[in-house]
Amino acid sequence: MKNFIYTTLLGSLILVGCSNDTTETVSDNTNPESTETIDSTITTAEEPSEIETFMTPEDAPETSSQKDYQEYYDSGILKIEGDYDENEARHGLWISYYESGIKWSESHYTHGKKFGHSITFFPNGKVRYVGEYADDKQIGHWSFYDEEGNLVKEEDY
Repeated sequence: MKNFIYTTLLGSLILVGCSNDTTETVSDNTNPESTETIDSTITTAEEPSEIETFMTPEDAPETSSQKDYQEYYDSGILKIEGDYDENEARHGLWISYYESGIKWSESHYTHGKKFGHSITFFPNGKVRYVGEYADDKQIGHWSFYDEEGNLVKEEDY
């Protein structure tokens, strides 16, 4: 019976440890009046001041069946995906991946033209550059990084 109680308590603690802002009541099945309340709050660290790795191979997305277009490498790994408008032009968010599964880039399109946020990554998952487009032209402030994540250049368009 002690093993059952310890197993139940351990299982509950693991559940609490894997969730955010939870309160859980654990009961001793041998004594209905005995309960223990466990309150656990997990806080996140501050955002890093430098741009960090955004995606590792383990974080690579599963294939999304909701996209109009999907292309795959010969290995079966998703290469690029996105949606089209009614005229079959790129529209919305388009995402490309390296064959390792790490995100290569993401760009927003409006009726076939880049419009909005665009970001490109190195094969190690670190940001290569980030900026904005309007009518297929670079606009605003762009930042460029090396493979270690260090800012190497900034340009305004």
